Amino acid sequence: MKDKRIILIAVVVLALAGWVVRVAFFPPDENQKIETVIRFAAAAFAEKNSKAVGDLLTKDFSVHHAADRDSTLDYLKMFFFKVKDLDVNVKYIKHEIDQLPALATEARVLVVAVVTGVVDGQKFQAFSGQGADTAILSMRKEADRWLVFSARALDTSEPEKAFEQLGR
Repeated sequence: MKDKRIILIAVVVLALAGWVVRVAFFPPDENQKIETVIRFAAAAFAEKNSKAVGDLLTKDFSVHHAADRDSTLDYLKMFFFKVKDLDVNVKYIKHEIDQLPALATEARVLVVAVVTGVVDGQKFQAFSGQGADTAILSMRKEADRWLVFSARALDTSEPEKAFEQLGR
C-alpha cells in the first residue's frame, strides 16, 4: 500500500514539474492569450452570461460610436432574456500583428463569428444579416490579462482586407 502511495506522489510531482518547465521555458505567446480571451467571450455569450462577458471588458469599453460598457451589458441582458437556442461559432481570428512581443499592451484583432438563435419565434443568423458578423476588437493588457476595450462592427465581405480598410 505504501509503494502505491509513493508511486502516485512521484507521478504527481513529475507531472507538476513538467508543467512548470513547459510554462517557464515555453510560455504561451500573446496572440494565443488573446485568442483564448476571444473564445471565452464567445462561450460566455453562447451561455447568455452577461457577467462573464463583462469580466472580459475594460471599464472604459465602448462599441464604436454606439454604446459604452454599461449600455452594452444592459442590451446583452435584454437580448439574452429574449433569445433562445443561442450559438456562437468563431470562424476566423486574424491578428493585426502576427507575433506580438511579450511586452505588448495593446492589440487589434479581426474576428468573424456566426451567431445564431431564435428571437420572438424567428430564426436569425448574425446581427448583420449577412450570415456572419465581422468585427475589429481592440484589446488592452491590464494586470497581465487581455481585455476588450473597443469593438467595431465591419460591413465587409472580405474580412482579410479589414485592417487595410481601417487604415491601420
